[in-house]
Parts: sequence; C-alpha cells; structure tokens
Amino acid sequence: MCKNSNSFLIRKKYTMYSRIKLVNDDYFNDLNLIHKFNYYFQKDNYNQVIDELTNNKISKVYINNDYKQLVSIDKLTNLNSIQDDSIYNHYHITNINPAVIPNLIAKTSELHVPIYFADFTPPSIINIQNLLSELFVLATYAIPAYILISIVYAFYRGVNSMPKPNNFNKKGSRSNMMGGFGNSGGMSFFENDDAIDALLVKPNVSLTSWVGSPEVIEECKEIVSYLEKKEIYKEIGAEMPKGILLEGPPGTGKTLLAKAIATETNSTFISMSGSEFVELFVGMGAARVRELFETARDNTPCIIFIDEIDAVARQRGAGINMANDEREQTLNQLLYEMDGFNNNTDIVVLAATNRRDVLDKAILRPGRFDRIIRVPVPDKSSREKILSFYLDSKKLEKPFDISSIAELTDGFSGAELKNLINEAAIISARNNYTVIKENYIFDAFEKSIVGLIRNNASVAPMTKTRVSIHESGHTLLVLKFKEYFDFQKVSIQPTYNGAGGYTIFTEKPEIKEGGLYTRDILKKRLMVTMGGKAAESVIYGNDYVSLGAVEDLRQANKLAQRMIGNFGMGDKLEVFFNEDVSDDSSPFLGKTFGTSDKYSQYTKFISDKESLQLVKEAYAEAKQLLLENKDKLISFSELLKESTVVYKGDIIEDYLL
Repeated sequence: MCKNSNSFLIRKKYTMYSRIKLVNDDYFNDLNLIHKFNYYFQKDNYNQVIDELTNNKISKVYINNDYKQLVSIDKLTNLNSIQDDSIYNHYHITNINPAVIPNLIAKTSELHVPIYFADFTPPSIINIQNLLSELFVLATYAIPAYILISIVYAFYRGVNSMPKPNNFNKKGSRSNMMGGFGNSGGMSFFENDDAIDALLVKPNVSLTSWVGSPEVIEECKEIVSYLEKKEIYKEIGAEMPKGILLEGPPGTGKTLLAKAIATETNSTFISMSGSEFVELFVGMGAARVRELFETARDNTPCIIFIDEIDAVARQRGAGINMANDEREQTLNQLLYEMDGFNNNTDIVVLAATNRRDVLDKAILRPGRFDRIIRVPVPDKSSREKILSFYLDSKKLEKPFDISSIAELTDGFSGAELKNLINEAAIISARNNYTVIKENYIFDAFEKSIVGLIRNNASVAPMTKTRVSIHESGHTLLVLKFKEYFDFQKVSIQPTYNGAGGYTIFTEKPEIKEGGLYTRDILKKRLMVTMGGKAAESVIYGNDYVSLGAVEDLRQANKLAQRMIGNFGMGDKLEVFFNEDVSDDSSPFLGKTFGTSDKYSQYTKFISDKESLQLVKEAYAEAKQLLLENKDKLISFSELLKESTVVYKGDIIEDYLL
C-alpha cells in the first residue's frame, strides 16, 4: 500500500475512534482497535513494560488468551493534541513468556492498573478457522465414505463386466443353468454366448506349421497320441500328462505349438494370459481359475493354454513383500484345480514361460506339470527352414543364399526372422522396388544389430580418420584369426545408437553349433574386442586414445569376468563358479539386491585380478600384433576411409596379418 493511502486509513480510523474516546476503559473499543491495527503498534520488551508500569505511564494492559502477548496503552492527558499518524505510538505490543503472568498481575494490582485477558485474533480470522475446522471434520467422514463408495462401484462394474455364461454340456450344447464361482451361481467369468464362442476356439494350425527342433515336434506328437489313443495307454497303466510346460526364449513358437496340439487332437482350445488372473480385489483371480476349469470340464476334450504363466505362478513368499497377496491365492487355486479332487479327465493344461527359474516348485512337480519341453531358438538348419517358409510367400529379385542368411542370424528366434524379412520388404518398398533384394536382408540385419544408420551425418575429417583406424584394428585381428572368425563387413557410418562405426563378424559354424569354446578362442575374442583401442594406441600413442573404446572395454571386461567366474578359466580359480556373474540371477529382487556375500573378499579380489589380467594381456597382444603390422593398419584404414564400407569380398591378401 502506498504512503498516502496508508495515512488516509490511519486518519479515518482515528477519527472514528476519537468519537468513543480511545483513552477510556471501554473494553470492546480497545479490543476492536487491537484486532484491526496491532501491526502498527510499537514493539517493546517485557522490561520496558515493567519500567512503564513503575513510572505510572500505562493506563491499562491486555493479555492474549495464549499468554504469549500483551498490549499496554499509555496514559493520554490530552487526546486532541495527538497527531493523526502518532496514535499508534501510544499502543505497545510485547511478546512474553507465560511464566511472567503471575508477576505481571501482581505488579498491575499493586499499581491499580486494569488488566484484561482477551483474544487478539481478529473475528474474521476466527471465522475462517472455525470454517476450516468444520471442513476438516466433514472431510474425516466424507473421504472414507468416498473411497468406500468408489470401491463398491468399481466392484459392481467389475461384476457386471465379467462374463455370465451358460454352462456347456460335453457335446458343446448350452444348458439353461447359469454358472458362478464354480457351481454356486452369481458372478461368472464369461458374459454372454459371444464371449464363450470367442474363448472356446477350434484352432486350424498343425504341427507342420512349426519349424524347429525335431525333438520338440516328437514330444508334441507324443502328447497328441495320449489324447487320441488314450485307451492303449490305459491298458498298460500309463496316465496322460495333466500339464505340459513349454519353456524357451520369446518368439520361439510356444503358443503356436499349443494351438497345433489342440488342432491335432480336435480339442477345444482355451487360451489365457497369466496376468488375466490377477485382479485388484482379493478372490477374483481364484474365482476365474475355478470357472476356467469348470468351463473346460464342460467342453472336453479340452486344452487350456496359459501364456506367460510366470505372472501368476511365481514362487510364493519371494521378494521383499512376503504377504499372502491376491497372486498367491490365485496360484493356490490353480494348484488345486490341476491336481485336486476334481475330475480333469480329457483336460490338458499347457503353459508357456521364458522364466522357469521363477516358478513355484509346487507347480513344477509331477502331477501338475508332468512334462517340461524346452523350446530353444532354432539352429542353423531350422533357421534355413523358417527363412524358406517366410520367403516362399514373398516376391524375390532372385533366389537368395538362405544358408548365408541363416549363418548370419545365429541366435535369432522365429519371430525375429519373420521380422527381419518384413523389414527387408519395407526397405525394398521404400526404394520403389516391387521385389525384395537380397542385400536389403543384410541391411535389415544391420538395423536390428546396430540401429539406424546416419547416412547424411556430417563427420569431421579427423574424426573419420580416427574411426577408420579404430575399426581397422578390429577388422585386421578378425582376419588374423580366420580359423575362429568369419569377417562380414566393416563400416565407419555413424549410427543413432551413438557408435561411430562397427565391425560385423561371426564365429565359425562348427564353434557355434558345438558350443565348446576353449580358453584360446575366448582370448582371441578378447583381442579382437580390444583391437580398436590397440590400433588408436599404435597410431596416436597411449595419451591420445579416445573414448571410442568405452563399449569395447565393457564387453571385454564382461567376457573376462565370465571366463573367470563361470567358465573356470582362471589360474588360481580354475575350478571356481561365481553365481553372481550370471545375467539371470536374482529374478525377484534384481541383480543388485540379490548379490550375496557368500564369497570371501580374497576370492573376489582374485577373481577381479585375474579377469583384469586377461583383458590386459589381450590388449597387450593386440597392440603388439598391430604394431608389427603398422603399415597394413594404415593402408587398410585409408581404404576404409575412402570406401566408408568394406565387405568380405573386398579383402585382399595384402591386408592379412
């Protein structure tokens, strides 16, 4: 507020109170003035108040009800002589300790000075406080009521949105009796006939549609024979498996196998995801399990397929929260339905997971999942069949070298191979081709491995030279150990993943298929990985090696740790296995929480020392090899700098170390 307006306010108030004589003992007038203008009062300390009282300069004293403030009013002899803006100089406000109140009362009584107790809080503030207090009381009742109503409403909507099916007889005809939680009536898992028809599927997929390990196919055919020729098995006392668990990495065709088994046996196929059983409200998941099996019993022969079963069947009591939550109740009901007192004749439960290690032991025991079928990623022969299957329906520029593509895509699942071909088709269409070109298959492969290429990136000449030297170091060492590795391509095109260049090579088929990696092979792999840093050191010197080797260092140290911790390739720890090195450790808490202290500090020290020694030796050997062939390193880096990309066919004998 500006000065002029403030003076106007003071004059106005003074004029109003001058009519009722501010210096009298009118309690309410004084209190009204204190409420409105105490911010303008002079600030005194307690000793000053006592001195003023002793000198007979105070006419009256007001004490706040909280005993922490007082207002003293000076004795005024001539009110008319007081200036408008000095009235507040005669009102003093003091912060006090409640302990001095008795002494103050005694002092004022001795000097015959009136003392009053009053509430200094303005009435408007008191009204607001009362309103807020009432609102708080109301909220203590309204908020719980709102939460309760929301829960009831959500529960009501959930009930109405859940299916309410007619039961099925064994021939598939609908009866008029309504289903509920089991046979009890009430809420039901399916809402109407359309929901039932959507759930009860007769798939049209055969086992020939799945391409992969022939041993997996044989296992599946055996399951089909159980359902088709169960009388033969009963005669010799064999029991049909109640459950089959399909375990394997994502994209290997586990769902396709389940559908194929249902087709081959002419069975009804009910497919659900494990996450569909877990609900917010306790008991809903268990109810869904009960009704799922009840529906299956009314539609035998039936195959129940639960995808991603680890969502509902994780080990009980695992993790930080040991509470018996909704998921555990659902799992308990599933365990009972699979091997309880109910009749599950002609019902087979198939489930798929890529995390068998997290499943509860009770669900893996015989009687529930009697058989566990490992569905691996396809080997080279299977990849060739998968590629042929998907390429047969595509328009190709010419017959592809499927063997080379299959060799390049080691570790790819069936889904990844399908996506690879689809990406190649998209690239071909983008470049206005009506057929798929074979080189686009390799472009799609590079995209999946290194990410998008920055074709129009502006790279400084010095950076281009350094990247060429770095990638040349990798390439020349790959070519040096050609008995172990097959060189494919090297490029200095930057990618959106942050790489300035990349080198693509594969291991020899006999090494990959056999899987028997020796210490020598892995040491050569370490040398290749450290080749980029070694090349920079040879050309620029140790003090001028760039950060481009950061990813190489990460890969090299990770491999060295596994060589010492998992593969027994250390000198002092040649029979040691460190469970903490495994990438899949501690599935419940994660790797950081799950790392244990069961190994001594000395063992950890030796493990770190030997893994670091492996990397140092590989770096030194790579550096020595490139130093001895510095001319070839420079020559190849110049070729790479000019060409940007060098393929396997561009390599001549002059570049071999």
